[in-house]
Amino acid sequence: MEILRLLEELDAMADEGEKWYCRFPPFWGKTVLDADELFALIEEMRSSLPQEMTEASQLARDRDRIMQEAHEQRAKIIEAAREQAQLMTSNDELVKQAEERARQIIEEAEVEAEHIRSEAEAWARGVVERLENYTDRIQATVQKTKKMLLAQEPGREPEEAGMP
Repeated sequence: MEILRLLEELDAMADEGEKWYCRFPPFWGKTVLDADELFALIEEMRSSLPQEMTEASQLARDRDRIMQEAHEQRAKIIEAAREQAQLMTSNDELVKQAEERARQIIEEAEVEAEHIRSEAEAWARGVVERLENYTDRIQATVQKTKKMLLAQEPGREPEEAGMP
């Protein structure tokens, strides 16, 4: 996925940045990054987000389609069971057997439909959770980088930059 590649690039940029080691606490272990490169990468991440969101929307539509197909399949099975039960009404014993079989088929159809529905919902939840995780990580990276850049501005006190 594009967003993962961009996050890896951001991680590499931080690893390759010039390390500053200073005796003053606010600057211990800080890394200097090229602001133009950083902001270009952030913009590229922003432009790739709609694609991720579009994919999530498509996944939700797929889930809805699967649910609809499951309901249609359930209705067909139930209808088939009813038709089979009606054909077998000529004899009392056959009627009893048909009713039992129809009940079993309906139960099986309901269990299968519930299973399909729960799998589709779990799959969709997983996709949405992964997308939320991706966007949270991007947001955290952007906020962290923003704080670092603000803290390193010349003439700016750490308290002004939101640093302790």
